[in-house]
Amino acid sequence: MTLVQAATGQVRAGLRERKKVQTRDRLIAAALKLCDEQGFEATTVDQISDAADISPRTFNRYFATKEDVVLAPAEDMIVAMADSLDAQPRTGNEIEALINAQVQILGGRCPVGSVDLSRFETMNRIIQNAPAVNARGMELSDRKFRSISDKVAERMEVPADDARVRVIVSVFMSLMHISLDTWRCGQVGSMADSTVAADTLKATYQTFREVAKNL
Repeated sequence: MTLVQAATGQVRAGLRERKKVQTRDRLIAAALKLCDEQGFEATTVDQISDAADISPRTFNRYFATKEDVVLAPAEDMIVAMADSLDAQPRTGNEIEALINAQVQILGGRCPVGSVDLSRFETMNRIIQNAPAVNARGMELSDRKFRSISDKVAERMEVPADDARVRVIVSVFMSLMHISLDTWRCGQVGSMADSTVAADTLKATYQTFREVAKNL
């Protein structure tokens, strides 16, 4: 194989991967838009596929179910969180490391790329009105907890079921939920505003630190 052939092969592989990413992205965008506008139950895989300009068969290569494509933003966040946490310095304060990793993602500075917060906003609206998506979302939340726990345990060099790991991750998840509730209540603006999202999480963490000092 010549250098030209090797280089061409690499270019083709890169193009294929980009096309896969683009197709997946179109499916997610189409699914969120349709399910938000006409309801999850009323939306079919055929409609999503048609809107994304692909076949239903191709849809199944990317997502097993409608629930999975709607929850793709949460799935992507799990991956982004793992990469962002890997980039955080090991200072011994793992809660702060988790907060900083999440703020990095919200600010579009994640090592694996930016996360579209407007999709989270749409996804959350769909979840609130679709029991099937909500149930699958709970499973995904459990997987997120396990994924983060594994990373924290690795950083602390302790087993994933160590009580300290569970406390750290539970506190982080609680702070995230408080921030999400603040966004949803419209107290500080749209969740899709990355600056607002990051600032709200940092403020929530600061409140936690102030409370923790008096414990």
